[in-house]
Amino acid sequence: MPRPIIGIIANFYDGVAGKAHPHARMNAEYIDAIDLAGGLPIIMPPLTDPAAMDQFLDGVGGVLFGGGYDIDPARFGQPRHAKTELLAARLEPFIFAMFARVDARANLPALGICLGHQVFNVARGGTLHQHLPDVPRPNAIDHFARQSQYTGGRETHFVRVEPGTLLAGIVSGRSELAVNSGHHQGIDRVGTGLCVSATAPDGVIEALEDPAHRFLLSIQWHPEDLAPTSPEHLALFQSLVNAARQR
Repeated sequence: MPRPIIGIIANFYDGVAGKAHPHARMNAEYIDAIDLAGGLPIIMPPLTDPAAMDQFLDGVGGVLFGGGYDIDPARFGQPRHAKTELLAARLEPFIFAMFARVDARANLPALGICLGHQVFNVARGGTLHQHLPDVPRPNAIDHFARQSQYTGGRETHFVRVEPGTLLAGIVSGRSELAVNSGHHQGIDRVGTGLCVSATAPDGVIEALEDPAHRFLLSIQWHPEDLAPTSPEHLALFQSLVNAARQR
């Protein structure tokens, strides 16, 4: 049986001070997680032609939006924080154009991770905390923790999974899930049509989904780092692949 094709939205980096050519790329962990989940990963680089974007989406069974730098806060009506590191000018409009197309196709499964989580929210009219250390929170967690071999690259904390959600079904009804941290921004006001399906102990929103969409799920942590050894994190990619297969 052919593998379902999962389109991965590429990241893009401008040349830094003339020392590197501009380049599109995607961390291999995303590719490996889709492969391990039984999907066929292909990467979409940032283009400006709307017809090319539509053709790409016509040819895939599901879409993955991965991590990256920060969204321009002008998109959600805020001045730029000193710690905000903007996405490349070529990349940000492309990501939002692709999400708008995916969002309009209610039967096209989509998973957002880290930056992807924030894109889903901002595209739906939500806002972000630009720098979580500045946000008062009881028992605040360091969501941009130091590297740790134990978690495949980042420190661990637990999130509470809301019962009855798509996410709860994916992780077999577990009420808690150990996740990793690697972000300094987070969800503030939730976007239209989205519901919260997981939160950290300090109140940071860790997952969003749209109950009206066939499969529209975003998470703040990095399951691609954990998927090789953690069945519940691999299940996120397997669910995307299975939704693409059923489409």
